[in-house]
Amino acid sequence: MPKKKVKKFRGSRTFGWGSHKNRRGRGNRGGAGNAGVHKHKYIKFVKLAKKGEYLFGKHGFTRPKILRKDYLNAQVVKDTLRWLKEEGKLDKYTYRYLSSRTELNAGDLDEIVEKLAELGIAEKEGEIFKVDLTELGYSKLLGNGRVTKKIEVRVFEATPKAVEKIEAAGGKVVVE
Repeated sequence: MPKKKVKKFRGSRTFGWGSHKNRRGRGNRGGAGNAGVHKHKYIKFVKLAKKGEYLFGKHGFTRPKILRKDYLNAQVVKDTLRWLKEEGKLDKYTYRYLSSRTELNAGDLDEIVEKLAELGIAEKEGEIFKVDLTELGYSKLLGNGRVTKKIEVRVFEATPKAVEKIEAAGGKVVVE
């Protein structure tokens, strides 16, 4: 039977690891966990990755902000409102109110529809206000808030709740 390796190190204090400080803590093993995976432990983890035991690098994909639909819609709204302000069709208050919203709620529209009629963006026929949100750059009408006025709205998209609230108040939603 061959001699055990341990026998050789008996009485040596450090068992061949150099200074007594060398086997202390996590720094001796190159850091805790996956520390050093892309530096000093790279080869070890490449081998593990081939076996499927470790995945390194970034995962998933985030679509660039410029290509997202909501971002583009917000840009269209801001550009349209800016143009209307420069033409003198929007006052400072209404511009600020509308530009802070990328999608308009039915309650917000109810609050501001009289002001839009004064500025000539909306029309008032009897008790009914007619508003074309596509002209303002808005693509969607949401259903938050209370609707008290009769409003006829033209828009690309409207949530069922928004349609329900506007029709309950005596208005109409025309989806293009």
